[in-house]
Amino acid sequence: MRSVIRIAWCGAIAALAVSTGCSGEQSLGEQYPTQWKTCNALFGAKNMESLRDILDSDDLKFSNKALSVDRLARGLTQEATEPYDEIKGFEEYDACRLSGNGRFSATVRWAADSLKAVQTYTERWHRAAADVYVADTSGVGGDVDLVFRCEIKGAVGQQAQVLLEARVNAPDSPRVSEEFHQQLAVKLARTLADELACANEPDIPDDLWLGE
Repeated sequence: MRSVIRIAWCGAIAALAVSTGCSGEQSLGEQYPTQWKTCNALFGAKNMESLRDILDSDDLKFSNKALSVDRLARGLTQEATEPYDEIKGFEEYDACRLSGNGRFSATVRWAADSLKAVQTYTERWHRAAADVYVADTSGVGGDVDLVFRCEIKGAVGQQAQVLLEARVNAPDSPRVSEEFHQQLAVKLARTLADELACANEPDIPDDLWLGE
């Protein structure tokens, strides 16, 4: 009798595991809680779910070091308010990096080029809105690289650079549309502007290619 009950119990547990999708493997959010939380915050949870589904890789993992949104914002703010280190330059932050059969990455940094340099380098930079510029992607499948003016409160007269650069590499999947790729870049830029509380309140347009 006990063996019958035991078999029935094991069968019920197995059925529950199948119905809940429990395979004993941890989800991306469980394996990389900080990276998953940061990417969700920067790009939006819905966008990240869509991206994960599009990449559709069983071995998908985060390959960047754990970096919270708070640490990212503090680092960028500190660089803006402290004297510029000409030897070290500006740090590039790995904001989000997924790898596996599919790949995706995004980086953030204070731009190396000044606003004047960007405005005059028209072969590379296209004006998307007031003080918002996007680089020529050189065709379908290129990165979306945009810069926008972000003045940090309390850094007037000290801030070595006012252009913040957000680069979103082209997701490694033919299923990723240009529209979705652009949507990721726009969301990242807007989130950064909010997190850094840019005093000039930059207006990042939905369509980076429309321009003015």
